[in-house]
Amino acid sequence: MTSAHGRSHRPVPRLLSQVLRVGALLCACILASRYLDALAQSVPFPIFLAGVMAAGWYGGLWPALSLTILATLVLDLLFILPLHALAISSPGEGVLLGVFFIVGVLISTAAGTLHEARRRAEQSQRLTEALARAATPADIAEVAQAHALTLLGAPLTALWVIPDEGGTETAHLVPIPGMESPPPDALASLAREALRTGAPVLPRRGAARGLSLPLRSSSRVLGVLALLLPGRGGAGARQLQLARSLGDACATALERTLLHERSQRERRLLDSVLEQAPMGVIVAEAPSSRILFYNAASERILGHPVIPSADVSHYARYGGYHADGSPVAAEEYPTARALLKGEQVRNELMRYRRGDGQTALLEISAAPLRTPDGAITASVCVFADVTERQHAEQRLRASEERYRQLFDAAPQVIWTNRTDGGNTQFNSLWFKLTGQTLEDAAHYGWLNAIHPEDRARLKAQREEAIRQEQAYAIDFRLRMVNGGYRWQVGRVVPLYDDSGKFEGWLGAAIDIHERRRAEAVQRFLAEASATLARSLDERETIEQATRLMVPELADWCLVDLQTPGGMERAAVFHPDPSAAEAVEIIRRHRPRPESPSPVLEVFRTGQAKLVERFVDEDYLATVSSDEHLLAARALAPHSLLVVPLIARERLLGAITLLRGGPRECFTQEEQVLAQDFSQRCALAIDNARLLTELKRSLRTRDDFLSSVSHDLRNPLSVIMMRAAGLRAEVAQKGSIVPERLTTATTRILWAAEEMRSMIESLLDLVRSEMGQQPNLRRIPMDVGELVRSVIADQQQVTQRHTFQVHMPETPVRASLDEVRVRRVVRNLLLNAVKYSPEGSSIDVQVQQSDAEGGSWAVIEVRDQGIGIPASDLPHLFERFHRGENVVGRIPGTGLGLFGARQLVEQHGGRITVTSVEGKGSSFRVWLPQQQ
Repeated sequence: MTSAHGRSHRPVPRLLSQVLRVGALLCACILASRYLDALAQSVPFPIFLAGVMAAGWYGGLWPALSLTILATLVLDLLFILPLHALAISSPGEGVLLGVFFIVGVLISTAAGTLHEARRRAEQSQRLTEALARAATPADIAEVAQAHALTLLGAPLTALWVIPDEGGTETAHLVPIPGMESPPPDALASLAREALRTGAPVLPRRGAARGLSLPLRSSSRVLGVLALLLPGRGGAGARQLQLARSLGDACATALERTLLHERSQRERRLLDSVLEQAPMGVIVAEAPSSRILFYNAASERILGHPVIPSADVSHYARYGGYHADGSPVAAEEYPTARALLKGEQVRNELMRYRRGDGQTALLEISAAPLRTPDGAITASVCVFADVTERQHAEQRLRASEERYRQLFDAAPQVIWTNRTDGGNTQFNSLWFKLTGQTLEDAAHYGWLNAIHPEDRARLKAQREEAIRQEQAYAIDFRLRMVNGGYRWQVGRVVPLYDDSGKFEGWLGAAIDIHERRRAEAVQRFLAEASATLARSLDERETIEQATRLMVPELADWCLVDLQTPGGMERAAVFHPDPSAAEAVEIIRRHRPRPESPSPVLEVFRTGQAKLVERFVDEDYLATVSSDEHLLAARALAPHSLLVVPLIARERLLGAITLLRGGPRECFTQEEQVLAQDFSQRCALAIDNARLLTELKRSLRTRDDFLSSVSHDLRNPLSVIMMRAAGLRAEVAQKGSIVPERLTTATTRILWAAEEMRSMIESLLDLVRSEMGQQPNLRRIPMDVGELVRSVIADQQQVTQRHTFQVHMPETPVRASLDEVRVRRVVRNLLLNAVKYSPEGSSIDVQVQQSDAEGGSWAVIEVRDQGIGIPASDLPHLFERFHRGENVVGRIPGTGLGLFGARQLVEQHGGRITVTSVEGKGSSFRVWLPQQQ
């Protein structure tokens, strides 16, 4: 590209011109002020302000500011006392001089802005005028180069243009007159990037200031304008604005030139097509009816030259005649009717006597050409000789009628096509099955009866077969008149005439829905069984199940499980990542209790629930919050199927399948499949749970055996140690001190009692497993005294904790088995000691309470220990269960609380717990006072 040489000296004359203008204005202001001073002896601020305005108007901001500064100095030197000195004699004059300076700066700024706006408007007008004269892309490129240099100082400019209907990869560089070399690679790279992204490429810091602007029309990218700005680094906002303005103007001009070039090409193409067209074309003007244009085919079809005409009456010389042999009147010809009446004639047949005397049958169409206000300016008449076609049609009509009878009587759907696949004709069975009419099936309307998921595959295979003229077979789903779809297998073969010429297609389809459905069901269930069988974890099984169901059975799904705490939403799966926010809301919300939710109904009845139409009213009836409603509307399910998860005659939960969008509603057939799948899924979940329970039982058994051996060893060690001590003392001294004997026997008795309690717990567990209930020996007793006795025994063997006892003033009496209730209280105290920090206090309270229609003796044990995790609270009283925060840290069997609960329930009571992890626990034993 050529660069702008010889431009660097221009700013110097311009600067000199501005300096001279400022000097001239300053001198003029001084002379005028001297004259005014001589007359009125006043400071000439207005004259100098007028000079500032003139400098700003003609020179812009900087000349005006320069004159403002010089004027301020001149006023101080020549007109403000003391004269000829840069000093001010009074504050008032200083204020006036300051106000003058400020006003001058404001005037300079405003005048500079107006000057710049006027200059930009003039530049834009010159650019617009230059681009309006541009007739080709090369002219536009030359104008863009010149104005880019003027506006932006851009030394290099290049224009790439995308041909009409071409892609960005077809863009080519527009040569500019005087171009010496192609643009540098950096500028070409910027152009390619702008074409690729469709967005402007702005200058980068530290690199050449390249700028690339895509040139857009209303519908597509026309090209790209690349500029190389002077200097390095980023471009200023003003430069970018000017560059974008230049790009917009070039885009407008380029669109105009490309449209002009295309119209010229289309005009040449139209002329060529009309000359080569096998049909006759005649154009006549209005109102004279003079023939303006006709092609060569017109004279070939008519058999004589086109007759010149200056009036409609001259059309009578043409050879058209009616069926009775009478000639067609001049005003009856289609061209005349279009000119005189504005009538549109379509495919009208006319007998015509050609110039060679032969008779032909012409098919004629004519239409008027109108101005925007509706006035007729001309008419176009198109006609063809269809004599041979009519004869062929007559010959075929009889055989087609016979063929049609066979066609409609066939027990399968049969159709025919032309060689290009168009003009599909079906037998009557098609319309009976699909409910379409002839109009519905015309012009590829039959595709609407094909399942949307099969249309693209069918069209692609069909088009490939048509291209290669080969027979093909394809399976597809056909929509029945009742709205459902059924699988069909179609076989299409090409048809040839006796000479081997390809003349069309014949197709037939038979119903294979039952076979395909059975195959699909068996394949799906086999795959589901194999996939679910590989999973040995409950959560993994649920996750695998959701991915098997979506999209095979549903667009998305929910899995809810039955837990001791109620319904738990175990999984929500939606394959669309954009729906993640709504899916998370659905996962966190449950159906509103007591609502007509299909999920809650399945949980109550254990029976599958099909809702073919699930609409907004159903959302409102079941959601639990506004947020829940918005999420449901965002996912917009329109059909819903809930199937229970049942294994070993127990309801484990439910699977909810949902469909939305264009997918059809669930059917009874799909409900059967979903129930079969849910049974397999429930069996897999139950097996996973049994495996988990087995693993837990084995682990608990090992822990239990280890803990029992440890717990029995402790009291046995106490017995052995105390007995050995007594024996040693007897051997050494021959006697035992009574106090030591009392202490030792107390410890031995405590240890023996602890062992006996453990053995009793094991025996109760064994009896429970055998289905035997213990024989309670109830006697009336004071519950408070029983608790005090147990605390006294426990206090003797532990010095690390203190017990705070709270008893009512009146005794709390109940009929109890003393031994077993003591075991319950002792177990609670031992747990409080075991799980509380050393030195802490354990509160024990006995009280009488009236609740639930009865009187209760309540024993409460509160500690300040490690507490129980919230996830363990529902399972705390289960056999062998221990909290997550104590397993492996503190020994235990997991039988104490299980046995305590059994003993309390055998008394007709209950045991409850409240706990906060890290803050302690509170156990309450409720024993009935009357049985």
